[in-house]
Parts: sequence; structure tokens; C-alpha cells
Amino acid sequence: MQKTRLLLSLAGLTIQGAQNDAALRQTVKHLLEAGAHKQEIIETIGQMSMFAGLPAMTRSMQLAQEVMEDKEEKDT
Repeated sequence: MQKTRLLLSLAGLTIQGAQNDAALRQTVKHLLEAGAHKQEIIETIGQMSMFAGLPAMTRSMQLAQEVMEDKEEKDT
């Protein structure tokens, strides 16, 4: 349930574009902590391209990738 809510929040933040970089990063971090798979995060952001446009989707994807890479580095 928590993961679903966070995925919905991520979708909304993606639509808002670059206005909420910090909130988007935090949401991705919480998603990973809640057990979301990288693929779920990527697919959620990708699906928002139809609503948010490619620039917003690309920015969100970059931010999410940074968070996921940081988590991988900390885990190793």
C-alpha cells in the first residue's frame, strides 16, 4: 500500500517538472526503502511522458537515476 502511494506521488511530481527536484529525490529514496524495484520507478516516470512531456520526464529520470546510483554505492 505504501509503495503504491509513493508511486502515485512520483507520477505527480514528474508531471510538475523541475519545480520539485528535492521532493522527487526524496520520493525515489522512500520508494527504494519501501521495496520498489528500479523498473517500477522507471516505468512510472516513463508513463508520465504523455502527460508531462519529454523534458519533464527526462529530468525526473535523471534525478531518479542519481538517487538509485547513490543507494547502490552505499549498499556496496
